[in-house]
Amino acid sequence: MAHLGEAQSVIELFQLKRTTPHLFEGEALTCLITGEGPFEAATATSALLAQKTFTNVINLGIAGSLSNDFQVGEIHPVRSIYLVIEGKPQFKSFKSFDQGLDCVTSFERILTPDKARTLTGVAALIDREAWGVAMAAKKAAVNFSSYKLISDQAGSLGACEMVKDKAQEWSQKLALFLATKITGNNIKQEVSEYPGFYFTFTTRHQFDHLVKMLSIREKKSIAEILNELPFENLRELKLSPKDRARKLLSTLEDKVDPLKARLQSELLKWKTPFEKKGITLNTDQTWETPEVKVSFSIQTDEDLKKVIGELNELSLEAFQNLRSGHLNVE
Repeated sequence: MAHLGEAQSVIELFQLKRTTPHLFEGEALTCLITGEGPFEAATATSALLAQKTFTNVINLGIAGSLSNDFQVGEIHPVRSIYLVIEGKPQFKSFKSFDQGLDCVTSFERILTPDKARTLTGVAALIDREAWGVAMAAKKAAVNFSSYKLISDQAGSLGACEMVKDKAQEWSQKLALFLATKITGNNIKQEVSEYPGFYFTFTTRHQFDHLVKMLSIREKKSIAEILNELPFENLRELKLSPKDRARKLLSTLEDKVDPLKARLQSELLKWKTPFEKKGITLNTDQTWETPEVKVSFSIQTDEDLKKVIGELNELSLEAFQNLRSGHLNVE
């Protein structure tokens, strides 16, 4: 995949572990972030294929549409992939499937309708990396296939903004599609039942776990717990769907463990006066160690003297009292 943003849900769903800045690995699946550009993608893919043995290479990601016949959000298999440099198709092409939509990989970004128009007779889709991945796979004699989600109309005004706004949604859709192709099972996306909230696979798991814990703690049904959650209040806040989901998780965590919520509140009271002065106090989130890491930035001797003066006011007694269970730190 070209970008970490579009790969994030694949990494979460398949529980891949980061082994290098651009490589995420699991038992049966490895995800390589190739970056934009056909030659960059070819170089990155070739290097990986030279290091390890793979049975299949799949290029998965978003693509712009060069046709009005297809809808944004659709995922299509790619039939043939062509390379375009400075608007001119190159001789070498690669095949992915017998049927599907043709795709051109462009050496440059296509940002205007005029540039997009010159390519409409070549293919239905346009991307930045598929040709490079295909070339590397073919040279290594590894099976190659490609699927593209149509993210926008190529060259249209506001296309970049649209792709950015939909990035999380497209990422999750691509991950679910890949899972279906690999496992053969139709994995349902169960997050749409909460309009206005965006859950990743990880945060959705946390949400379900917290709701279940609260149900047990308060001896109520799951439905009763869900009815009591402040969905409507959070929807009224001017937040992104992902931030609303985070606030909802925070609300649930506070309900499941009120003592922890109060501890965090008191800890924040202790930290805030210093953070307003540019001094960050980092403590162990598990509360297991008494260590406090203090960090700040300075540019001059005067800055240093000022920070030293502020640190003279710092006492660890309040934090130590919290760790001992004494909640009144005032």
